[in-house]
Amino acid sequence: MSDSSISRRPSLESLRSGCSMSIPKNESDRLPPRAHGLMAWDEKDIDPKSFVLMLNNDEVQTIRHAVVAIKLRQPPSTNGNDMVASINKSTFSLPTGLADKLSALSTQIHHGRGVAIVRGLGAANFNDKEAVIAFVGVCAHVCPLRATDSYANITLAHIRDASKDKVLPGAERMGLAGSKLPIAMVLRRHPCDKRQERGEEHHRYNELLETEPTVLETMAAADWPFELKQGVNVPPSLEPGPTLFFADGKPMVQHVNAPLKGGAQLPRDKSMLPLSPKQVHASKTLEELAHRFSVKLDRQQGDIQFINNLSIMHARRAYSSAVEGKAADRHFLRMFLRDSENEWTKPRLYQNQFDKAFTRGRPENFPIIDNDPWRIISGRESHG
Repeated sequence: MSDSSISRRPSLESLRSGCSMSIPKNESDRLPPRAHGLMAWDEKDIDPKSFVLMLNNDEVQTIRHAVVAIKLRQPPSTNGNDMVASINKSTFSLPTGLADKLSALSTQIHHGRGVAIVRGLGAANFNDKEAVIAFVGVCAHVCPLRATDSYANITLAHIRDASKDKVLPGAERMGLAGSKLPIAMVLRRHPCDKRQERGEEHHRYNELLETEPTVLETMAAADWPFELKQGVNVPPSLEPGPTLFFADGKPMVQHVNAPLKGGAQLPRDKSMLPLSPKQVHASKTLEELAHRFSVKLDRQQGDIQFINNLSIMHARRAYSSAVEGKAADRHFLRMFLRDSENEWTKPRLYQNQFDKAFTRGRPENFPIIDNDPWRIISGRESHG
């Protein structure tokens, strides 16, 4: 089927559902006939090493010196969280050459392949606090803005197996999010283990235009029943929305399984609407296509991976966790970031949903130790 045979109107209408008719049409909201550019790659085009910025020994030591400088500047009256929250490109000072290298990764992430890896920091032998400082400091030079969870004010999350942790009082009926379990996770949106897969959305979009365009129409319809869990004793809320957005000719997939299908420890509430047969088919088709066009990346100690969350789907296989009482064998740190100079235009009807996590003035919390995997502090269950 040719690209020109795809009707624009159904997708355009679904993107505008619930919108006042007085809002003028915007070309940026239209369904593009085909995605082009460096992000329209498939597994045959990509050498996983092409994503990697390998730091040399001098650059690693320079970052270590910046970490030490942050620690030395901490006034005795402040806590560690205030120290980390103060980190930006100015306070985490790096030589111009290295700073420019890191800043250039933003262009690669937003307008290139959509993935970038900073490698070599494993040689720095950071302790837990230093690793957080280095992570936040390096990220500040790539994408300066940090998102914050609106319920617990958490900016930095720990991705690890907490299934062997002692259940804390108040968490007896709370399930653990998938990010706290060693289970496999299908292609979606979270960091991955050493058996990582990256799936490029623009190539899959082009494939679906040729083979099953009705799947794209289903994904763009604003009736997917997202479940938002509010807490143990609070009923969840239903938030309908699309899983496929368009702006400036770019398709953006936001297909997250947990709030749509639930999981073993965080099952979907029985009061929630189930996926329709069309949505089930679209979800299955997307996942199958994502695996077909995925690329496996290796992982090394100390890597910092940057992923364009609007362009790249990602997954992990199940992994074996350490036995109870011993150190964990897999532990990631995660932040959601934004670069205001390179960020993509968002569909204006959903701009607030993309922006609310980046609300200015919200407190930032950077837990050095993950002592609340159930999120009792926030009183809210999380799917991620």
